[in-house]
Amino acid sequence: MKKQRQHSTEESMEESTDATTSFTGESDICQQLLDRYGKSAASQHRHLCATAAATRSIIQSESLPLTPISYFAATIDALSDTSKTTHDADAVSALSSFLAIVLPLVPEKSIATSKAAEAAKIVVELVDNPCEGLSVSSVRALVKCLGVLLDFCDLDDWKSVQLGFKTLMKYSIDKRPKVRKCAQDCVVKVFKSFQSSLVKKSASKLFLKSFKTYMSLAVEAVSSRSTDGSKDDKFSKCEQLEALHMLNLLKFLEILRLLEDESTIPDTLEIVTTLASYISTKQNPVDTLFSAAALLENFLTKFQVGDANKWNSHYSLVIGSIAGLLTSEATATKASNILKEMINRHIDVDILTDENNVESKESRIVKSLCDALLKILSTHKGTPNEHTLAVISVLFLKLGKISHIYMEKILLKLASFMTLASGNTSDVKHLQHCIGSAVVAIGPDKVLAVLPISLDASDLTCSNTWLIPILKEYVNGSSLGFFIESIVPIAESFQEACQKVKKSAIREQLQSNARGCWGLLPSFCCYPNDMYKKFGSLAKLLIPHIKKDAIMLEYIAIALQHLVKQNRSFLGDDQGDDEASKLPKISYSKKTATKNIKALSLWSEGLLKAFTKVLFRVPFEKRAFVKDTIKCLASITESSTTKAVFVSSLKRIEVDVSGDDAKDDKSSSKKNGNRCLILELASSVVGTASMDLIDLIYSFIKESLKEEDDHIQREAYATLYKILEESSEFRSSKFEELMDLLLGLKSPVDITSLRWRFSCFKNLLIHSIEIASDGENTYGFRMLNEIIVTLKDSKEESRKVAYDILIGMSCTLQKTPSSLQKENGPYYEFVTMIMGYLSGSSPHIKSELLHSKAIEVIKAVLGFLKVLVLSLEGKDLASLLSDILSGLLPWSSVSRHHFKSKVTVILEIMMRKCGSASVKSLVPEKYRDFVKDVLENREGKKNSQVGATTKTDHESSDTTPNSGEKRKPNEEYSRESGKRKREDKHSSSSYGARKFSRGGKDVDSSKKHFGQAKSMDRKSQGTKRKTTTSFKNGTSSSSGAKKQKQWARKGNKKNAPVT
Repeated sequence: MKKQRQHSTEESMEESTDATTSFTGESDICQQLLDRYGKSAASQHRHLCATAAATRSIIQSESLPLTPISYFAATIDALSDTSKTTHDADAVSALSSFLAIVLPLVPEKSIATSKAAEAAKIVVELVDNPCEGLSVSSVRALVKCLGVLLDFCDLDDWKSVQLGFKTLMKYSIDKRPKVRKCAQDCVVKVFKSFQSSLVKKSASKLFLKSFKTYMSLAVEAVSSRSTDGSKDDKFSKCEQLEALHMLNLLKFLEILRLLEDESTIPDTLEIVTTLASYISTKQNPVDTLFSAAALLENFLTKFQVGDANKWNSHYSLVIGSIAGLLTSEATATKASNILKEMINRHIDVDILTDENNVESKESRIVKSLCDALLKILSTHKGTPNEHTLAVISVLFLKLGKISHIYMEKILLKLASFMTLASGNTSDVKHLQHCIGSAVVAIGPDKVLAVLPISLDASDLTCSNTWLIPILKEYVNGSSLGFFIESIVPIAESFQEACQKVKKSAIREQLQSNARGCWGLLPSFCCYPNDMYKKFGSLAKLLIPHIKKDAIMLEYIAIALQHLVKQNRSFLGDDQGDDEASKLPKISYSKKTATKNIKALSLWSEGLLKAFTKVLFRVPFEKRAFVKDTIKCLASITESSTTKAVFVSSLKRIEVDVSGDDAKDDKSSSKKNGNRCLILELASSVVGTASMDLIDLIYSFIKESLKEEDDHIQREAYATLYKILEESSEFRSSKFEELMDLLLGLKSPVDITSLRWRFSCFKNLLIHSIEIASDGENTYGFRMLNEIIVTLKDSKEESRKVAYDILIGMSCTLQKTPSSLQKENGPYYEFVTMIMGYLSGSSPHIKSELLHSKAIEVIKAVLGFLKVLVLSLEGKDLASLLSDILSGLLPWSSVSRHHFKSKVTVILEIMMRKCGSASVKSLVPEKYRDFVKDVLENREGKKNSQVGATTKTDHESSDTTPNSGEKRKPNEEYSRESGKRKREDKHSSSSYGARKFSRGGKDVDSSKKHFGQAKSMDRKSQGTKRKTTTSFKNGTSSSSGAKKQKQWARKGNKKNAPVT
């Protein structure tokens, strides 16, 4: 309890002294304290106020002004008398706290330097000889006062500040955190205030003397403890903490910049040696080790700018000591970061690029770093930790091509760790990445020169095969020639040995190694540096493997795609290869890329023929990358050559089919499969095809669309879509023929075929809008009609396809330049066509509606309108409000099929996005009452009623009383979807009969619900009387039977299930 009370007291005193910024020197300080703490019951506040009042009385008795300087003089005199006559801890505490408040308020240069030095001496005596029971807050206040007083002393005279600065240095390693922190802040502040170089040098020497003392004691203490177990651990820990505080202070002072002078070189060497020795003693606290390491790194940075000799003389010592921290998990992370920063900052690769410069100063520095890292690797019994490997990776990448000069031993040591792993790749991820950095830095040729992949023919043992997956991931910008001359022979040696081996396990291992070597082909095809020179040799090697080697096929396909896409991307013809783009690009010029493409083109015909033949026999799962390769090869092949290859494939398929006279199911299946493959081939080559080839493909598509097989139709629609996307000339010249063909075909049942068909419609519909004149767009309306009717299809997948296409068309047309600004722009025309289905204003639309289920079409259009207004921005929707309202509002009088509720939801969305005023201003007179009710319902008014639209309601013989509650659009949609699902279960004929019956089951059902509604109404009679009265007044001319029917409908709504 006593400790708690003392702790509370100290906190209150610290609060008082820390609040100096809230006091001002313009008014009486004593009065400010009395106003703040006069009513406080805390004893320290009472002492503080009493001290202030007594000091004010002394000042007033001498007729002096109540200024900060007067309070300072009186307080420092009182402190001097107290230190000589009494040792009252409460008095000293109150005076020191009051002085800490007053001193910062004293104006600059108001205290004479001699008086400031005298006052500093008084404070030093009080701090060094504290009275018994003096609190931590009081010591802290005195240290703070000492720091302020030194600013008033003569900062150009070392004798004037020496005593105070030395005292602050002493308390900057105090075991009490708050005292220590205050002293360190004061030391830093005072040190930065020194302007005289002599004073700075004297202060630095004082600090360095203290630094050496405490660091040496800490090293000796740890060394003694490690050799003599009886050493006092408590004493050793104290020495370590003092060393830590000195290191922190050294970091704050940035005193190393002073060591650039010649006179301080011995001190410099001693500091570096002391710090390095301290770091090497791993028993020291982790925080102190990192503080020392950071100081050493900072030291190297300072001296790299200055005299290089100083830097070189200490670099090995520093690197060795910091690298030693990598072996401990507690220190490895931060040590790794420090070393990586040192590598990037201090090593100049430009000086080291000359291989003859091995014995230079810079070379010796890199060697010392490599030796330190090799020593660390040698201490590891197992795989090195990731932090050590990360440093080595950075060094590999920093040195680049010259890494093999300095780091060959390190690479061999890393290889020995991989060999010991014995195929267990789960624990060598970081090790693989480190060796991969070596592959990136020096290239696979130099890595394989040091670590060759080989097969011992005598015992069939393989060496360094663990390198294959590393090469596959990290090779980039290498040589095709090296692959042909070095990797292929290794693969062939494994294949030859495999044929001679009888044991299955060894044979499988050899086959795996052979596949691994061939699998390096795509990696060596990532930006090769000799492509136009060596591709011919590579093509001669690959074409036979395409025809006969199924294992090689995928590697060859991916490699060729890399080569084509990479070079086309440099020429601006293609976006490039996604996988290869993740790797760093080699400096290809357009000239080099042009030469590469030319080399590819010389062999494209042979490669295209080989892959085309393969397409007709590979399994389905491998067909995708074969088609992608054909597409790439076609992009660099002459169109006449591509046509010849396509025609050849057609003839070959026809011979195969006609050669079998049997008309069995097997023959038909083979014929259909071949037709699908021809279509897949056509879709692969159509991107760069000439018009005569496109016409040939189109003729084949027309015949295929007449087939009943879903697979054939699917591929035919997909190929047609790609033609429409790629060739605007074909789209324009064949537009009418295409429309007659497509609209004459039945909409497919297969969802994929339907998606491709509607994708064709999207392309053609946009084209029809762009070329339409005077609003006549017969083909466009017919395509749009098929899509909209599909919105009410029984299959959810079909409905989704239709919605996606409509939204896709909307987004595409919105991106058309000036589409929204022009009143007759393509996007405007598209929305007008959609609205035409609501108004039926066009004769053609009316004729289309006569041939379709008009109710279903209107449902679909309203559903699409809801999606449309939800997806549009307010500013885009505003330009279309007039057209939407003119087509939408006539359906507000029809409650059947939920048309009225759908209109209400759409109106609410438009009001929310465009504002109620904008919508109301465009509403015709006859619909204003309806819109007004919608607005009131949206604002949550309970007495909303559609009473003003009696005439319209009478015509439709339906009214829908409002429930008085605001219904959210999402709730409305969920109710509609549940009811719509029930409607979809019945045929249109039964639906119509039920809809128009007057006395059937529906009427009875309504009466049944009427009883429920009436019962519910009685329960809420007190709260809804106003709504009921309003309803009666609004329908006073209706008969009782009609009211009963209306309330029955209301009951139905209340009891409708929500989905």
